[in-house]
Amino acid sequence: MTDTRTETSLQAGLKKSTFQLFLATGAWVGSTALMSFGPSAIWGFDVAVTFLAIAVNLTVGSFMLYSFFKHLKNMDELQRQTHLEAMALTLGITMVLTVIYGALPQAKVLASTQPANVLFVIGISYILSVIALWLWRTSE
Repeated sequence: MTDTRTETSLQAGLKKSTFQLFLATGAWVGSTALMSFGPSAIWGFDVAVTFLAIAVNLTVGSFMLYSFFKHLKNMDELQRQTHLEAMALTLGITMVLTVIYGALPQAKVLASTQPANVLFVIGISYILSVIALWLWRTSE
């Protein structure tokens, strides 16, 4: 027999950690935009302000990572396993594709590469891995 209070408590904890992760990620994206575009658009390349923006970004990024770990702890075993395997797949996919992408200028296929483009590989790989693993697991 299932205790509905336990289920409700688990669901409430996951809902709360999801919202905190959403806020932390939004703050990190905002601080990244400020760090990237602020020097030219807002403070005229003042080095001290730029270093402050970097420190803020690092601090907010650390909070985002903490929020993600807290979010993982609020998941049930199946959700946690799915996300951990998706992270492992994402690491492998990113490593392989980053090596290929980094070699393209040397092979004269591209003039240059932008390191930030790797973020798209990470994001897309992670999202697709979570979806594929979840569908695979829940269809059994």
